Amino acid sequence: MSTTLTKLPVSTPITTEDAQRAVDQIRADDELAWQVAAELDREPRLLLAKLFALEPAQQAGLSRMRLERVRSTFAPVARALREGDPVFVRINEVAVVTAAFSCSFKVEVSSDGVTVEGSIST
Repeated sequence: MSTTLTKLPVSTPITTEDAQRAVDQIRADDELAWQVAAELDREPRLLLAKLFALEPAQQAGLSRMRLERVRSTFAPVARALREGDPVFVRINEVAVVTAAFSCSFKVEVSSDGVTVEGSIST
């Protein structure tokens, strides 16, 4: 991860409120927004792990996601950060059904901005 990302918000739990607060702080600083967009293009899994205080099982689940899939999923978010478009975050916590951690992300682009929806088992 780039050492230029020193202005990243403090690592926070991955909840809707905390994730939205982190995104809003990033969007408020044009230079940081561009740097974060570049990290989303390069290695979004590391960026997510740095931004959010993930449990070890969550980190393991995130690392199992294919890099190209995560990059393509977050490409609209990177574009929105570069262009100054709104980014909305919604995190859905799902009760664990098995012992394994699972997560998924969906990104939708609309005329209102970009919405990131994440589902994680807790």
